[in-house]
Parts: sequence; structure tokens; C-alpha cells
Amino acid sequence: MRLSLFTRALLTLVVTFGLFACVAFAAVVQFALIPVADRSTQDLTALMLLATDTLAHLDPGHQAAFRASIDRDHGLRLLVPGQVPQDLTDYYFPYLERLKLALGERVGTPVAAGSNFEGGERWFWVRLPAQGAVVWVGFPRERVGSRPFEGLALVVFVSLILLVLSAALLARRVTIPLERFSQAAEQVARGFSPTPLPETGPRELANLARQFNETSRQVRELLANRTLLLAGISHDLRTPLTRLRLALEMLPRDPAQLDLLERMEGDLEEMNGLIGEAAELGKSLGRGEPRWVDLGKLLGDLCEANPRLRWQPVSACFHQVDPLALRRIVGNLLENALRYSQGEVEVRLACAQPPEIQVLDRGPGIPEQEREAVFRPFYRLEQSRNRATGGSGLGLAVSRQLALANGIDLRLEPRPGGGLIARLRLAGQGAWGHLAAHAASNPVDAIDGTA
Repeated sequence: MRLSLFTRALLTLVVTFGLFACVAFAAVVQFALIPVADRSTQDLTALMLLATDTLAHLDPGHQAAFRASIDRDHGLRLLVPGQVPQDLTDYYFPYLERLKLALGERVGTPVAAGSNFEGGERWFWVRLPAQGAVVWVGFPRERVGSRPFEGLALVVFVSLILLVLSAALLARRVTIPLERFSQAAEQVARGFSPTPLPETGPRELANLARQFNETSRQVRELLANRTLLLAGISHDLRTPLTRLRLALEMLPRDPAQLDLLERMEGDLEEMNGLIGEAAELGKSLGRGEPRWVDLGKLLGDLCEANPRLRWQPVSACFHQVDPLALRRIVGNLLENALRYSQGEVEVRLACAQPPEIQVLDRGPGIPEQEREAVFRPFYRLEQSRNRATGGSGLGLAVSRQLALANGIDLRLEPRPGGGLIARLRLAGQGAWGHLAAHAASNPVDAIDGTA
């Protein structure tokens, strides 16, 4: 699956800023938090060892007062030598682990530690030697004060939100102008004249918008010049053709020259047809006004005049489309299918959302590498230049341009068993069947598209 430019930019920024945040957090932990924690554990280690050593040297009568003083002034609880805390369990706490290491270095042997709950509060305990005896020293969780896991979770959560928001903002600032370019380029490809893009923003994007606007203007001028050129050529060539036709009509009908005259008249008709098709390509092939059309009736009207067209009538199938454009597209496809096949040509209508029209023939088909090339003007697979077999090469070009302008998806596919399938998938919001009543109140003539 291809990711959009916005998604790629967002992921890139999130990963980059995320790595930076991780490095920054690791640096703060390594060079700030850990030294502070080590200093704190060293101080607590010295206090614990001093307290246990003092307790071991006091006589039993003074030990209770000393233990109470240590508990009151320093938050440490000293148990009676030989007494063990109840319900000790293993509990991982970073501060406790560092405290164990510091105590082990001081006493020269590993120090045991554990945790339990007393009075609804978590306590940590360490086992220390004292003058041949064992003393358990404890302190409450609140004495440490730090909450590393909660702090880490908060940092990660806030960092993630800030990263996503800032990355999304930066990515949108880059991708919004590019989305405008994409939409404008699509309009140009469909034959429309897009509104000039705003030449604002960063220097590179403003320059790109300026160049695109200039290119769009040149495309509009080229299309206008093409239309004017083809119209002029059509008009100028038809004048001498008319004179030639009149001259042929005025020639005496000599039986010996009759065959030659008929061939010349045929050539003139062929030239006139070619000029007419070229002029047709020069006409406006843009988007028409969509109206409610009964697709079944429109296809039926196109198929009824030719016995080689096989069409199965369907119930009411209404859709919003430009009827003139659809008639020209389907008509060109039918003409091609009839020219290149000898048998019946089948026309199908799938009244779905969106509707799909299919023209199926049993002709020679089109090689896969040629299926896009046949939509180019004057491109013909048959190279004999005989219009009876190869056509002029303009029908599919006109159909593709009309389809693009009206949002219709036109594709050519091989037909199982041989032949070709031309698929037309209509665009826009349509309706069928149950909208017959609506269409009846707003009827459209499927022949000429007039209401």
C-alpha cells in the first residue's frame, strides 16, 4: 500500500523527533538524575551504617530511645537485633537497587533487601551486619519521594502528543500546497482550466506555483490554438473539396470513365470524412451539464438501428451524467467494435453504484502493450491506412478525452475466449430503480439530452 506524502512526512518527523527525545531523556538521566541518585544513596548508606553501629554499641536500656529518635528525625526504622520484618517480598525499585550496591561496597558483602506493606504504605528493608548481629533497617516509600515510572510515563505521553501535533502541523504546511498542485494538475489533465494557484509561502513552493500557473496558461493557449487551427483547416479544405465535387458532377458520364469517376467521388467522400473527424477533435471536449438520464433507454436507442448489436433491455436505471458526452463515447466504442469484429457486439449495463456499461466484441483484441496507445489521436493498430478497416484513429481519442472531462473511467480489457471488453464506469452520485418517479418528474430525452 502506497503511503500519502502527508503520512510519510508525518512518520519521518515523528521518528526523527522521537529519537531526539529519547537521546535527550537518556542524557538527562545519565548526567543529572543518576549522579543525584548516587549522592542520595551514599548519604543514606552512611546514615544507615552509622545508626546500626551505634545501636549495636548501646546497652538494651537505651536502644529503644535511640530507635525512636532515628525514626522521628530521619525516617528510618531500626528493628531489634535478630528481629525480621514480616511478609517480605522482592520488589524492583531503581533507588533500592542502587542503595543495595552502595551498602554492599561499604560492608564488603552483598546486602539482602525486600519490601512489604505496613499500615497501607510500602516499606523497603535492608539487612545489615552490626557487631556480630543482624539489624534490619527500613524506610517508607514516601521518604525517597521520586516516582521514576510515573515520571517516565508522563514524559513519554506528553512527548508523544507534542511530537505528533508538531509533526502533523509541519507536515500539513508542506503537503497542503502540494495537494493543491495535485488537484490543479488533475483538472488540467481532464481538460479544465484550474483557478491560478496562490503564489505564496516558502520561496520554493511560491516559485513552483508561479511556474505551474504559467504552464497552465500555456496549455490553455495551446488548446485554444489547436481548436482554431483545426477549425480553420477544416473550413479551408472543404472549399476546394466542394469545388472538386462540383467539377466531378459536371463531367460527362462516359461509360469508359465511370469506374474512375466513382473512385474519385469515393476518395472525396473519404477526405471529407477525415476532415470532419479532425474538426470534431478540435471541438470543446470538456465537461457537460450532468442530468438525470435513463441509461437503459439511451443504450437502447443506440442499439436499435443495427441488427449486429445485441442488447438486453433493462428496467429503469437513472443516473446523473452528461447525455451528449455519454452518447458520443458509447457510439465511438460501438463503431470500433462493429468495425473490428464480424459477429454480434454485445452491450451490457450493470445498474449498480456506480453504474457500469460494457461493450463486448469477438474481434482480434488489442495487445496489452497497445491498450493505452490506442487512445492517442491518429494512432491505429491497422497500418494499411484504409479507413474501411483501420478507421481514422480519432474515435478512441475523443472518447478518452470526453471520459476524463466527465469523470468517467474508460478501460479496455481482453475478453475471455477472444475479443475485447470496453468498460465505462460512470462517476458522480446516481440512482436507479426507485428513482424512476423522480426522473419522471424531471425527464431527460435520452437521445439529445434536453429536458
